[in-house]
Amino acid sequence: MESPKPLLGACGDDCSCCPRYRATMSNDISELSRVKELWVSFGWRTPDIDVQELKCSGCCIGNKCSYPELRDCAFGKGYSTCGRCAEYPCELVHAAFLKTERALDSLREGINTPEEMVLMLKSFRYKKSNLDDIHRTCFDLDPKEPS
Repeated sequence: MESPKPLLGACGDDCSCCPRYRATMSNDISELSRVKELWVSFGWRTPDIDVQELKCSGCCIGNKCSYPELRDCAFGKGYSTCGRCAEYPCELVHAAFLKTERALDSLREGINTPEEMVLMLKSFRYKKSNLDDIHRTCFDLDPKEPS
């Protein structure tokens, strides 16, 4: 399945590459079950989670999220992503970046194919650069300036 145009969450994750989002959008319960197994193996979810609870339609209040405080803050300020905020990068964003790096370290064990690894990295690893790009665009910053 080819990746569609990026669909960025408040935290900068690219939902369009996320296996959880993709399985939900294609209504593929067997794929969502496989995602559950991966998420459990990574320690991202507990084994007792119901597959239906993993359904995700992108960054919205109703979804279980790894960064609910960050999402609620962005949405509360009327922003679709944290990169649109003048206070970016804040402590919540820095904590999300750190949590992501730690979570990505756990990927090595559960990934079965290079394609899966690419999707996982596209989904989660580039949140900082995604948000940096949005912030630079919103605030007309020079790309060489650090955010």
